[in-house]
Order: sequence, then structure tokens, then C-alpha cells
Amino acid sequence: MKRSTLLLLLILFYGLSSKASHIIGGEMSYKYISGTTTTVTYQVTLKLYRVCETADNLAELPNAVYFAVFNKANNLAVNGSPYLISQTSKATQSSGQADPCIVNPPKICFQIGTYTGNITVPINAAGYTVSFQTCCRDFTMENIKDTHRANDEEHFPGNGATYFTELPGTNDILTNSSPTFNKDEAILVCANKKFSYDFSATDPDGDSLVYVFCAAYGGGQVTNGRDKYATPPAAVAPPYPDLTYVNPYSGAAPLGAGAYVVSNSGLITGTAPDPGKYVVTVCAYEYRNGKLLGIHRKDFHMIVTTCVRLVEASMPDKYDDCTGFAITFLNNSTEGKTYDWDFGDGTTYTTQSTAPFQHTYAAEGVYNVTLWVDKTSNCGDKATAVVRVYPKLTPDMRIAGLCSNTTTTFTSTSTTTSATDAIATYRWDFGDTGSSADTSRSPVANYKYPGAGTYTVILDITTTNGCARSDTSIITVYEKPPVSTTPDTLLCIRNSLGLTATSESGGQVINGTYAWTPDYNITNANTATPTVFPKVDTGYTVTFTDATGCQNKATVKIDVRDTLYVRTIADSTVCTGDTLHIRAFADGNYPLTWYEIPSNTHAGDGAILEIVPPAPSASYQVIATLGDCSGHDDMSLKIVDPPIAQASKDTTICYGDQVTLTATGGAYYQWTPTFSLSTPNQATTIAKPRDTTLFIVTVTDTKGCPKAVRDTVLINVVPPVPAFAGNDTIAILNEPFTLHASGGTRYVWTPADGLDNPGIDSPTTTINHDITYTLTAYTAEGCSGTDDIKLRFIAGPDIYVPTGFSPNGDGQNDIFRPLPVGITELEFFRVFDRWGKLMYSTTEYLQGWDGNYDGKPAAIGTYVWVVQGKNVNGETVIRKGTVTLIR
Repeated sequence: MKRSTLLLLLILFYGLSSKASHIIGGEMSYKYISGTTTTVTYQVTLKLYRVCETADNLAELPNAVYFAVFNKANNLAVNGSPYLISQTSKATQSSGQADPCIVNPPKICFQIGTYTGNITVPINAAGYTVSFQTCCRDFTMENIKDTHRANDEEHFPGNGATYFTELPGTNDILTNSSPTFNKDEAILVCANKKFSYDFSATDPDGDSLVYVFCAAYGGGQVTNGRDKYATPPAAVAPPYPDLTYVNPYSGAAPLGAGAYVVSNSGLITGTAPDPGKYVVTVCAYEYRNGKLLGIHRKDFHMIVTTCVRLVEASMPDKYDDCTGFAITFLNNSTEGKTYDWDFGDGTTYTTQSTAPFQHTYAAEGVYNVTLWVDKTSNCGDKATAVVRVYPKLTPDMRIAGLCSNTTTTFTSTSTTTSATDAIATYRWDFGDTGSSADTSRSPVANYKYPGAGTYTVILDITTTNGCARSDTSIITVYEKPPVSTTPDTLLCIRNSLGLTATSESGGQVINGTYAWTPDYNITNANTATPTVFPKVDTGYTVTFTDATGCQNKATVKIDVRDTLYVRTIADSTVCTGDTLHIRAFADGNYPLTWYEIPSNTHAGDGAILEIVPPAPSASYQVIATLGDCSGHDDMSLKIVDPPIAQASKDTTICYGDQVTLTATGGAYYQWTPTFSLSTPNQATTIAKPRDTTLFIVTVTDTKGCPKAVRDTVLINVVPPVPAFAGNDTIAILNEPFTLHASGGTRYVWTPADGLDNPGIDSPTTTINHDITYTLTAYTAEGCSGTDDIKLRFIAGPDIYVPTGFSPNGDGQNDIFRPLPVGITELEFFRVFDRWGKLMYSTTEYLQGWDGNYDGKPAAIGTYVWVVQGKNVNGETVIRKGTVTLIR
């Protein structure tokens, strides 16, 4: 199955309070009844449309309405207005039996309320407006802007609706009656394909009608109270505001670009828009003998919703462009079916494809084409089309006069080659969106545009046999004809110059005459292409006059030159191998040419010469030319080599050392970075970098080449040597102790007392008294660093613990800690108060208690400690005791 869209030509207006309008569309018309020498009586009829649903919060059709009557001359209410008009009749319309081949057919039902009353008004020239207003439209409409406020519907209820009719005055025809639209029926159409709905009207006087989409009107006030049948407040005086449409919709295209109303029949046709609710208004323009008598309107809402149809036949409903005997047929039907065509000329065609194809008719005529889809199925469908074969109809137009100050003439040059057909009707739309009278039905028409601008002109033609085609032209209307001329220019006093003027609009040449002034040294002054030869500066003005008498002017200023002045750079010294951009300066926009001297070789063109001059010297000349006038300037270049910079070699130094940097090759030197240099602007300088640095020297000389040349020296600085002899420690008395050095590649220990080898990283000492050893560590580059280690020898292995400490911050005996001798692992050290509360605990070597507990000083007194560790023999050593804390 193929999804399509269901189009319901009615309105559904749900969820409104009884204060909001129930009206979902309307039409107001009038009929002439009688007249006297001073008054005239008309029967005025209002039709209102409402959905069939009944709910507490959904208003009913009112029992009565107000007809408000206003004098069109001043929009003031007439005596007796508003008139209370009771409901005349009430009817219900529905779609009847739903199509069984639509899977989800919707319920279609709406009510029609009719209100008819006689209105007698004094005869005047302008006539009268009879109006009815109601609030409020459905605020979920797709094509208009929602103006309601959900939190303040009392003051901002949203868009309303205005329906009115205009009674004629003596300026028109007092006995005229307005047209009325023919149908009030509910229909449903599966959209996204062509649909048609007859929206035609009938005029009781036989006047001709032209149909267009137009903007719906807003307005209306909230109905107070909870009465579901309440009469809406009377309408206010005109003018009435248009609703604001949402792009891409408008009053002229309320269903988008896919749907339109046929101007001469009132048939709404095309493709339905996306699902949603839409406001649609049709205006019927009433003409009698070419005079517009009035505009009759009908406003209704259209709902587009989704439906599923088992099989659908669809194709264009007519082929009436009459362009040849071969007609290309389009099949928009449900895919994957069997399609049977009857072309109306005795031939048929069966296919399983929906691809476009051609059928050629043998003779002119009108043919009725039928397409069946699944012809033998109960849910098969068919579509019909009318084909008019009267070749060849060619719409064309000729447009003359594009000046807004005069009248533009439009001539139809359309043709048909058919021997049995002829062009019968013409309709011009001149594209003036600010006027509703910008149309004509004459083959030759005139229209005066309100001002300059771009307008889209459309010519619709139909033939006697019903062929219809259109031609469109976009024109540019001007207040003055556009004129373009030769631009302002320079001229050699010894030469002449041909001038040119043209006038074009929208790519079309405008015919007219040209006249040039002043009459000074000019030939062919009354043509578009004169020749001038002034001897002084002169401005020549051309006056262009188009065929309608509109004029415009343009001026060409001619600057006459006798002598040309051009200058380039002064003689200079430049560097060998450099690309030079040499600029020339002239007193006018002349062509410039460069030559090498003395060979007179062409070197370049334009204001800038780009060259690499050859050593040791070169000369150039620039020449400015303007016809038979010229000027020149020369310059010479001396080419010298740039300096050759050479700096010291890269080297390595130890941290804290200095190095001498030298450079040669020029007269001036500049070293960077400068922060570690003694004399950075000298050829020789002392550098004391603290880390690896790339020094750059910039060398210049005094030989004439200003180019700076650079060289670099990389000084690699060995970082400070991290010599480490180990932490100060306590060793076991009369036991050998091994030292451990790090930070270098070679080591020396001093003094050598007690050491088995002072030149290695891990010597062993057998000394038995306290001593300090000094370690000197060397890198591979020969840089060195030193470190000390203090050794204290105590009998052991054992753990020594003091008996007291004073954590008062004087730097003496502030920490209570054990002194392990020959202990390889401290398993724990703990301190308790006399009640057994743990005050401190650690497993770190040489760490101790600072006399604080929980961030506060502990009380003075005696505390219990216990310490345990492993000695060098792997034996467990445990000691216990007390310590006194004093402050």
C-alpha cells in the first residue's frame, strides 16, 4: 500500500472555551430588493460554518448575529446599526458513504447556519459595508501566525475572523446583486497528487467573474459569558486587518506553490500541502462590461491529514498546452500495479510501469483519456483526463515603454498553427502587487506602473477549443532610462577618442535617441558613438530619450594631457641575488613599459618591475604612453655581495663555566640572546649560559648591501653534577661499613683514612671513630660535584632511645625518636600515654614524635614507648621504656 494525504475541505476547531468563537468559515452576500428616490433595500445573507461536534467547551452556532452597517465614504455607522438578525436555517453536511478502499476513512461533518435580513439604507455615492466579526480562529493553523497567549487568552485570544459585503452606491449600480458561491459540501481527497474542488460562484445578473486566492481578514472580540449560543459582539468599523501568513504561505498562495485557483472557473486544483490546518480565502471579482463592480469573498478552513488507500489512480486532469500531436502522459498512481490506458482515439495500452511515455494522436481534437489501476480488482481505481490536441499554441508577448512616468504597452504576439483553432481569451497580470486592478483581457493592453521596480508580467491565453498556456516576462521599470557611457578617461592632446553610450534594462536594449553636448571638437554628436578631439579638459554629456519621451543623462570627463610625468626610484646599491620590486609613479593611469639600458631589452610592464639585476651593475628605463604622448625616467643599480658571517664552533662547557664567542665577516655584530653575554654587540664576547643555548650572531657591513647575514653557535651546558655520598648515618662500632656514591661516572673519596679503595663508588671503611668523608663525582665531560657524609660509630647492633625531650621549638631535643644502630628494618615505633592511648606511631627510619596529638600539644608527663626492628643478622630487636615530656 502507498501512503498519501487526505484533504478535508472543512474546518475542525477543537478545545475552545465558550468565550471563543465556534465559527470556522463564512460568506456574506447581498441581493437587491427594491428602491425609492431616497432609499434602497437589500437582502443580506450570512453563512457560517461549524463542526458537528458538541462539547461543554465548544460553542454552538449562535441563535442570532449582528449586522453592522458603515458608510463607505467615512466608515461611520449608519442610524439603526447594528441590526440583530436571527438564525434563518441550520443544515448539516457530511461526506456520506466512505470509500471502502481507504483504510482509515475519517468522519467528515459540519454545520451551516444561515442568517438573512433586509437592510434599508439611504442612497449615497460611495455605498455601504455590512460586517460580521467573531473571535477566535484555531491557533494551530499551519499557514498563519499564532497570536494567542496561553496564559492570557482573555486579552490575547488569537486571530479572529471578519466577513463582510459591500452594498453599491450611485458610483456603481444600485440594482446590482452580488454573486454567491455554489457549493456547501464536504469532500475528501487523497493528496500529494492532483485534486480538484469546484469553488465557483453564480452571479444573478450574469456578470463575469474572475477568481483569485486572497488574504483572510482578522478581527473580532471575545464573547463574554458561558452561553454556548451567545451572540458575538457587533463588528467594528473597517478597514480590517489581513492575517499574518507564515512563509512559504501567503494570502495569494494559502496552500503553498502546489495548489492554485483557476481564474476563469473557480476550480481549486493542484497538490495538497503537508498535514495540518489551513486558512483559505477565495475572492470573486465581479465585472460588467469591463468595469469592476465588487469583490465577493468566501473564507474557509482546510484540513490535511494522513490516510492510506489500497490502490490509487492519479495523473494530471488535463493536457491542454497544445504543443504537438505527441502527448507525454504521466502516471502518478500506486506503484507495482497493472495500468490500462484508453487514449480516447480508439487505441489502448497496458503496462506495469509508471514511467512517462508518449502517445501520438493522428488528428486534432478533444480526447477523453482514462487510466485504470488494477482494473479487475474490487479496489481498483481510475483517473480521467481531457487532452486537447490543437498544435501548435505558442504564447508570446511584446512590451514597449518601461518608464514609470508613461504608459507601458503590452502586445500579445501569441500564435496557433491549428487550422481549426484560434486564440479566444487573453488575461494579463502586470505584476503590480500593490493593486488589484493590474489586469487586462485585451490582446493589446496599457498599464502605468506606480514607480520604478522589477515586475513579473504573466500572459494567460486560451483558445476556442480550450487550449491554455502562459508566458512570463520579468521587466524592470525605471523612472529614468538607464544610460551607461565610456568611463572618464585620459587623452593625448594629439589624439581623438571614440565615445559610446548605451541604454539597456533587464538585458534588453532600449530604443531611443542620443544627443551630446557641448558642441566642441566633436563629430556625430547625435549618435550613440561620436568622436571627440578636445584640446583642453572637457566633460561631454549625453542625453538619452526613450521612445516614450523619458530622458536621462550621463557625463564622460576627458582629461587632456600634453606631457606625461613618470618617476621611479633613485639610483641605488642592492644585494647580489635579491629579487627587487621597483615601483614607478605616474601622474595618470598610463600604460607603463620597462626596458633594460643600454640593450633596450623589454624588462616588464605595469607600475611594478620585478627583477634580479645582474652584477656588478644594471640600468633600467620606464616609459609611460598615452596615444602619441609619452614620458620616461631612468635609474641605475650597483650590485654588491652581502657579508659572509662566520661564528665560533659549537662546544660543551660545565655548569658555571664561561666561554668566549667570536665572529667574523662584517663591520657590525649583534649576538642574541643577550642576557648571559658580556658585550653582545662586539665580534668577541664572553658567554656564561646556565643551560644549553643557541647563540645567533647577525653580521652587517658598510659596502652597500644592507642585508643582515646570520650564523649560530650551540653551547651545550652540562647540568650541575648531582654528587651524592649518602645520608649521614650511625654505624656499628668496630664493624666494616660500605659507602655508596652516585651522580657521576668517576668518583674520589677524601680523606682516604680507613678506606680500602678511595677511587671507586662503593669503598669499605674499617675506621672506628666518627668521621666525615667528602665525595667528588666526575661526568664523562670532566665536570664535577661534591657531597659529604658523616659517620657516627656506636656499639651495636641495638636501638637507643632517649629518656626525655622538650618540644618547645628551640631546635634542641624537640623530637623524640629512636637511634637504630645496625638495624636494617624498623618494624614500628609507638608512643602511648599512661592510660594506653596511642599518641604516635611510625615505621620510618629516624622519624619521631613532635609532642603533639590531634594537632594540639600533648600534656607534660611520662609516656610509654615500644620499638622493634631487624638487625644486620636478621634477628628481631625489641625495646620498651618510658620518656618524660617537658616544655
